[in-house]
Amino acid sequence: MSLPSILKPLDEALDSADRSQVLAAAWEAFAAAEWVADSVAFEEGSDEVQALIAAQASAAGRNLLPLPGSGHPVNVPSPPPGADSLAPYATLLRHVQAALEQAAANPGPDDGVRAAAQEAASKAATAAEALLATRER
Repeated sequence: MSLPSILKPLDEALDSADRSQVLAAAWEAFAAAEWVADSVAFEEGSDEVQALIAAQASAAGRNLLPLPGSGHPVNVPSPPPGADSLAPYATLLRHVQAALEQAAANPGPDDGVRAAAQEAASKAATAAEALLATRER
């Protein structure tokens, strides 16, 4: 499933060679995923526990990353009913995971950022799995 157009700039920024752009895009993607998980948590047919896990993992991942120096929050609409509508957000989180793993693998001036990026990548994987499990298929 393709990403909604509102998420495409984040998806593209995750492929940047500039580590600060990758970290900022990951921060915003975590914020969007947390909002989506919160918005579907108490819908009929949603697994509240999985939604909570997705929201908490997204918040934890975001909190590991530096606050973006510029930009603005992504205004994510509520996803329509159905499990398939959450797939683009899980796909974005998997891209966050890969981008953060790449950022952690590349040498840089700050080993603390590398360690935080690796831990945040793990949170992205957890959030993606939980988000997909939130709605019954």
